[in-house]
Order: sequence, then C-alpha cells, then structure tokens
Amino acid sequence: MRSSTSASDGGHRIGLRRAAWTLVGGCVTVALAAEGVARIALDRVSRVQRRVAREYQLAQRIGCDRAGSQLHVLVVGNSLLDEGVQFDRVCSQLGDGWDARRLVVEQTCYFDWYYGLKRLFREGARPDFVVVVLSPSQWVRPDSRGDFTAQYLLNMSDVSGAARDLGLNATQTTNLFMARVSKFWGTRTEIRNFVLGHLMPDFGRLTDFSMTIDSTPIVDAEVEMLARARIERLSALVRANGARLFVLVPPVLDANDGAAGLTRAARAFGVPVMRPVASGAFGKHLYRDTGFHLNAAGAGMFTDHFVRALRTELLATRGAPGAIATTGPSSP
Repeated sequence: MRSSTSASDGGHRIGLRRAAWTLVGGCVTVALAAEGVARIALDRVSRVQRRVAREYQLAQRIGCDRAGSQLHVLVVGNSLLDEGVQFDRVCSQLGDGWDARRLVVEQTCYFDWYYGLKRLFREGARPDFVVVVLSPSQWVRPDSRGDFTAQYLLNMSDVSGAARDLGLNATQTTNLFMARVSKFWGTRTEIRNFVLGHLMPDFGRLTDFSMTIDSTPIVDAEVEMLARARIERLSALVRANGARLFVLVPPVLDANDGAAGLTRAARAFGVPVMRPVASGAFGKHLYRDTGFHLNAAGAGMFTDHFVRALRTELLATRGAPGAIATTGPSSP
C-alpha cells in the first residue's frame, strides 16, 4: 500500500515538474517570438519607426567622409522640429556647401538628447555644428522618453548615469536596462500605439483635438537657473567631439515661453541661440493644435525665418569661431 502511494506521489511530482518546465518553455518561446517580431518587423511596418531608423543611420555617418569642402550640420529635436521645420527646404536653401541632416525623435527633452548625442559621437558621427531644437520648458524638464530613449538613444555604458540624472529607483533602473537590451521591451508602447492606430484610425486626430498646453507659469529666472548647467554640459560634450552647439527656440502661441531665461543661460557659455520668430508672433490659425505645433502654413513661414537665421549663425561662427552672433526674434 505504501509503495503504491509513494509511486503515485512520485508520478505526481514528475507531472508537476513537467508542467512547470512546459510553462517556462512556453513563456520563453513567446518572449523570443515577441522580440523577433519587434526586431524584424517594427522598423518595416511602422512609418515613424522607419523614419527614425533612416535618420539615425544618416546622423551616425555625418562627417565621416571629409572629402570636399562641405561643412556638416546635424539638427536634432522632437515633433517641434518635425512639424515646424520643412527640412527639405532647409537643405536646398543652404546650398551645396552645407551637408544638413536631421534626427527627429518625438516626445524627447534635454536628457534624451544629451545621451543621444553622446551615443552618436561614440558611434562615429562627426558634425561641425549641432543644432538642438527644444522649447525652453523641454530644456529644463526632469524626465525623458524612458524606454524608447534607452533602446534608440542610450549607450549601454550610460544606463547607470542616465538613471542618476533622472532620479530613478532600483526598479526603474532595471526597467531602463531591460529597455536597452530588449527591443520589444523598449518599444512596447510604440507597438501598442501602432496597433491602436490601425484599429482606430481617428485616434490621432482625437488626441490632437484634446491636447492642452501645460498651464504652469514659466519663470525666466527659473529657466535660466536650471538650464545653465545643462547647456554647459551639452556644449562641453559637443566641443569635445570637435563641433559647435547651437540652440533653436521654436515659436509657440504663448509669448511667455521662457526664451529670455534660456538665452541668458546659453550666452553665459558662448552658445548661440536662434530665435527667428518670437513666441506669440504667429496667430492661432498657424497652429494645428492649441498652440504648440505649427501647421503646414506656419511651418512654411517659420522655415524661411529659420534658414536665414541658421545661415547667419553658421557663417558668423565659421568666420570667427569664438563669436556669438545670436539672432533675435523677428515678426513674420
């Protein structure tokens, strides 16, 4: 009787172990399949991901071939650059003497681009000039795009440094590490949004309609105080890699955008600030939302002002590397 019971218990334990290993094997298979789909399919089926991957490759190779007399300009930023500057016109109006390339990653702020530029330089990018297109509030924000930045803009060796800068706890740091290692983990939000976009085609227009601007008052003195160390740090990184940093302030509907504080912070370290059009100078009819992103007509107008300002700054800096020819705001 005991022998029969023992055999039954042993068989039960073996069955449980087999079930456990089957479950583990199934989870691993699903995880590997999800990772494979993210690595193989995402950059092919998503228009935004294809654009990011293509622009990153071009940015990565900028300045690597130093043949000829071209000077190389890398312009980086978020949706304010993507929607506010018609970059094909920038390239054509600058002319053959300039190799201008852009890298747009939506929803990014200062820390995304500090570490993103650090990674690009480490991978061989050699621009002569770097133009960062962020609003003053995005220069001083304490956060980043997180998982997506970890996957696309962060060196593995910088994970711990980014975690310290962002004030992450141990769990959040582990998540950042996983997002750097795993493309599925780093882009799971984008995969979800891609699926939602196909299931609900009008979802994007709904979010544009419901978008509101942060009503927190912007104080120039606070922007200056917070931006000083960040501009100094980013400028030092860019200079250490043989380039010169420029700041472009895009126009928003609210005239109180913190640009004066950001400009003072940049001037303290010899960083030129381009403000071709002052915030508040464009009417609401030139924005596609509540006053943050320009529509096509507004982008066309701003691009012309931007090209003139950029050409002035580039020529002034090329002629006198120590000069600051900061372009002030103008009305359209």
